[in-house]
Amino acid sequence: MKKVLLSEEIHPEGRKLLEGKFEIVTAPDTSQQTLISMVKDVDAIILRTRSKITREVIENAPHLKIISRTGAGVDNIDVNAATEKGILVCNLPAVNNLSVAEHTIAMILNLSKQLSLMDKAVRSGNWGARNSNISVEIEGKVLGIVGMGNIGSLVAKKCHDGLGMKIVAYDPYVKEKFRGYDYKFVDTLEELFKESDFVTLHCPDIPETRGMITRELIYSMKHTAYLINAARGTVIDEQALIEALKEKRIAGAGLDVFQQEPPSSDNELLRLENVILSPHSAALTKEATVRMAVEAVQAVIDYFEGRQPKYIYNYKALKEKGYI
Repeated sequence: MKKVLLSEEIHPEGRKLLEGKFEIVTAPDTSQQTLISMVKDVDAIILRTRSKITREVIENAPHLKIISRTGAGVDNIDVNAATEKGILVCNLPAVNNLSVAEHTIAMILNLSKQLSLMDKAVRSGNWGARNSNISVEIEGKVLGIVGMGNIGSLVAKKCHDGLGMKIVAYDPYVKEKFRGYDYKFVDTLEELFKESDFVTLHCPDIPETRGMITRELIYSMKHTAYLINAARGTVIDEQALIEALKEKRIAGAGLDVFQQEPPSSDNELLRLENVILSPHSAALTKEATVRMAVEAVQAVIDYFEGRQPKYIYNYKALKEKGYI
C-alpha cells in the first residue's frame, strides 16, 4: 500500500477519500526536522501552507512521486529540486479564488465603513462616534489591482459590476485578455498607486515580486487611500507600511498575510488602529477548505491510479526532462 504524508491534518472529506487506498501518516508539527524524519518511505505528500518542502526534504524522500498542494501557491516547495527528481508538483490554481476575492472585498468594505473602529466605539460607550464622519462611500472610487489573474480579475468584476468602483489594473502579462473591458490598464505601478483610492495585491511570491511594493510606492499613495494584501507578505516592504500607517501617511490597510507568519508579538502592526488583520485565512472558508482537501487528494489518487492529475505545476519542465 502506498504511503501518503499529510503535512498538517486536512478536512475529513479529503481524508475519507484516502482511507482504505493508502497508508496515511500525519506530521505532528511543521518543522523541517519532522518532515525529513518522516519522508524516507512516503510516496506522496499532501502539503498545506505552513510546511516547506525544501531540497533537503526531497533528497531524503527516495520514493516520493508527487507533492500535492491544497492551494494555488507553490512558494513553500523547492520546485526545481522536485523536478530534478521527476516528482510531480500539483497545485489548485482556482480552488480558493472566490474565498480570497470575497475576503478582499470584505476588507475594502470594512476599511471604507470603519467597522472595526465603530464596533469598538459602541462597546466602549462612545455613541458619539456616529458623528465622526470617517466612513466613505466606495461607489465611484478607484480600485487599483496589482495582478489580474484568477483572483484579481474576480475582485475587479465584483467591485466594478456590483459596487460601482472604477478599476485601474497593472498586469503586463494578461493586459490583452481584458481588451474591451471597462478597466484602465497602466504601464507602471507608480501610476496605479498615485491614482487609486484602494490598492489590492494579487500576485504570487516569486523573485520578481518580492519587495515589489516599495516605500516609494506606499508613500506615493493618496493620504486617503487604503492598501489591501491578501496575496503574500513578501511582496510588501512591511516596515515602510508600518511607518506610513503610524504617520497617517495613508488612511489604512487590510492585511491577511505578513512577512513572518505568524507575526511576532512585537510587530507594530498588532498595535495600530488603522489596520485590520486576519491570520492568512482568506482562502479558508468552510467551502474552500473542503474543496482544497478533496481536490489535493484527488490529484494523488489520479496519479497512482494511472490518470494524469488535473493541474501539474511543473508539467513543462518534467516533460522536457522526459519524466512525462
